[in-house]
Order: sequence, then structure tokens, then C-alpha cells
Amino acid sequence: MQMVFNETLTAVQGLRVGHAQNDHARTGCTIVLFEPEADVACEARGGWPGTYDTHSIDVTKTFVKKQAVFLTGGDVFGFDTAIGVRRYLLEKKLASRAGAGKLPGIVGANIYDVEFALLQEADYPDLGYQACQNASTDPVKEGNVGAGIGATVGKLSGLKFASKGGCGSSAVQLPNDIIVGALVVTNAVGNIYGSDGGTIAGVRRLEGGFREFEEIMIDYLRDTSARNTTIGVVATNVDLSHEQLIKVARLAHDGLAMSIRPVHMSTDGDTLFAASTGKISGMRGRERVVDIIGYTGARCIASAVVRSVKAARTLSNVPGLNAS
Repeated sequence: MQMVFNETLTAVQGLRVGHAQNDHARTGCTIVLFEPEADVACEARGGWPGTYDTHSIDVTKTFVKKQAVFLTGGDVFGFDTAIGVRRYLLEKKLASRAGAGKLPGIVGANIYDVEFALLQEADYPDLGYQACQNASTDPVKEGNVGAGIGATVGKLSGLKFASKGGCGSSAVQLPNDIIVGALVVTNAVGNIYGSDGGTIAGVRRLEGGFREFEEIMIDYLRDTSARNTTIGVVATNVDLSHEQLIKVARLAHDGLAMSIRPVHMSTDGDTLFAASTGKISGMRGRERVVDIIGYTGARCIASAVVRSVKAARTLSNVPGLNAS
């Protein structure tokens, strides 16, 4: 695999990414806009998912072409992000209220940042609209941006011992001009592991270093407050069917298992979307292409998770790895 010049999701032709956040409220949203639309699928594996209209892109469904995917803070309150996205799509004539017109196609997922953010001060419709206005094909900004501003990781012993999470992105170029990219908002209950298998962020020891799940299972049983989620998007420029995209979304979850432990817990809401911008055609009937894209998507997800915490700065006394 060859790293592309733009090593983030926007390397995939046919999409743009935008962030918006309220720095004071410590919450925000991240939007992926498709030009003009893309087939989208979804797979939720955490026990506590928060998703918006994902039934419309489930198995056997037909309203699978979407114009936007949003990733938001705010738990259920963050679903108001869709109001701002809808406003943007209507203003830009990308959707219509008229009969027989193009309806706004929007799906999304949230993270639980309620204990870290000041949700009462956040205007999610406005944030959703701003994120759409900010969307571009520039390399995706990472760290404390968009939905990542309210993200934390390693909450097995509570927020007091957590590390800062954030937004991260990665992309690679395969033979035949195939590009696969990923964008994640890492807000995990578990620890984050680098490519060498070592813990790089998570449950902090007061004396330094990190504690592993095996050491603190009793703490986890006692703490009933924390809710967590890592959410993201995997996209490719290859034209895939909706059924093939479902498989890609499922394979992409392997990337969370590569980079987060434990993951997919009952207190997680881990949800990944898979999208195809369809710029490269003629491969729909080739199952092994799906395997390659799904595997590559998993690797991109794992890389994006690591990048998200490495780019995150200390915020509200939760330490981040980025000291710049």
C-alpha cells in the first residue's frame, strides 16, 4: 500500500469534510458531504449506539444514497446537527421540499461527551450548518476539532483518570488508482494502542503510565456513569453495491479492535459508516475487491484512531499527547 499525498479522508474523490465546534462548550460536529451523493452503509457494534436514520441504510433498504454523514457530540441532543445540515442542503439546492424532488439524505451518529462538555451552551443546528460551510477537500484537521473536541479515552476508571481523545483521519492509495480513507472520532472507554502494540493513551496512573483493563475490572464494575463511543466513516472511490458496503463497514470494525482495547463494550456505541463515491466503476461483481477495501479500511481506521489521540491537546484538565 502506498500513502497518498493527502493522507486523510478527503483524498477520496467526491467528498468534502468540515468541522465546527464550540470551544467554550467543548463539543462540536464533523460533516462528510458527498458530491452529489453516495451509497452509504452502516454497522454498529457497541452496546450503546446513538444513530440517526441508519435504518434507512440497513440490509435490503433502498434509500441508501445520501448527501451527508454527520458525526456529533452531545449524545441525543447532537442529533439536532441534522437540522443545520438539512438547511445547508436546501440552500444549496442539493435537496428540495417539493414533491418528487430530491429529499435530504442525512445519516449520522453521536458520541457521549455529556460529562465533559457543556451541552446547554451548544447550538447543534448552527454547528451543523457551520460544519457544512467549512467543508472542503483540504486535508482533514485532526485532534480537538469538530466532534473530537469533546472526545476522551480510557474511562475504565472514570473521567478523572482519562486521556484526551479527538478526531483523526487516514488514507492510502492502492493499485489501479483505488483510494480508501477513514475518519474517526475516538471517544473510547478502552485504551489506545499504537502500531507496535504499546499503550499510548488511556487510563492514567497517578505516578505515570497507563493501567490495563485486567488491572481495573473492579473499578469498571463500580463506575456506572461513563458512556463512550468511537464513531467514523470509511470511504472509497470504487463503485460498490450497498451489500458490498455493508461488508466493508463490518470489516472496518477490525480496525477498532486493532487500536482500542477493550472495544465494542456494553458501554460503547461504536458505529462505522462505509461510503462509495463511485469514481472507479466495473468492480461491483468482484468480491475480492471488497475484501481488499475492507481490510484496507480497517487499517485506515486503526491509523486514524492513533492519529486522533496523537493530535489531541490537553483540555479541561484531561491531558492530551499533543504538546504543541
